Amino acid sequence: MPLRRASNGFFFALWVAVCAAAPEFLWQGLVSLVGHFSLTDAAAALLIGAILAFFVDPVLERLRALGSDAAHPRSEKSPAFAACEALSFAIVAVCVHEAITVYVAASHSNEAASENLAKAVAQALQWATLPFAVTIAWLAARASRWIAWVVALLAVAAGYLSGVVFAWEPRVLVTSLIPAIFVLIAGCVVVREQWDTSTFRRCARATAVIAATWLVLTGALQIALWLAHAGAFRIYSNAEFWSDVRFYIGWVTGLVVAPGLVAPINPHARPADDNWRARR
Repeated sequence: MPLRRASNGFFFALWVAVCAAAPEFLWQGLVSLVGHFSLTDAAAALLIGAILAFFVDPVLERLRALGSDAAHPRSEKSPAFAACEALSFAIVAVCVHEAITVYVAASHSNEAASENLAKAVAQALQWATLPFAVTIAWLAARASRWIAWVVALLAVAAGYLSGVVFAWEPRVLVTSLIPAIFVLIAGCVVVREQWDTSTFRRCARATAVIAATWLVLTGALQIALWLAHAGAFRIYSNAEFWSDVRFYIGWVTGLVVAPGLVAPINPHARPADDNWRARR
């Protein structure tokens, strides 16, 4: 179904884009939370975490198990181990939520909440636009060559327009577009070569290699410029460099954790026709 494929592709790209933007939100939120965190916040996190760990999560787990294969029972854990594991993850989730709330809504001080929210939305769009457009271009790479080229050029244009709309410095625009173009090309090659359940894992690997190579080379060049006292030319500031590190970690993570677009092949499934009988 074309509509189903289109919707799956859209939400897959959206998933990847949100993951690309998430690490910067988490980092900025945790930095904001450090100055506000108190014993009251710790107690609240412990209480909410306990409710999530001991009630919400087990109920959802049982509901999910209703549709699972009874022939593959879940591995049982001791109550102490299961409680500590669930409580740890729940408390971390509550702290992450609190950090994002502090950063986005300024909940503790209630000052400039609307401005902070607008800033957060703008930041999310800036970080998510390029991964979203590149992922759409990857999905279009399986179409005819002229469609693939048009969508790829539109992805580059989307990244450029994002920088123009949000008033990026020319230096920031260049350091964003150059590695993204290499990632775009590598992903298109991967998708056209083979389309299976491992396609986007290979895209994630290619993205990680390109990003690491770019960051190492530009980081080394920036250090050389600092040592040479060439202050007139700068590739990255320290904050910009680590922001890009977090961005690429999120991008690669999104490609790894997003649900696959290609269903795995069941080797025990019987063909739709009766030709299998002739092969026995």
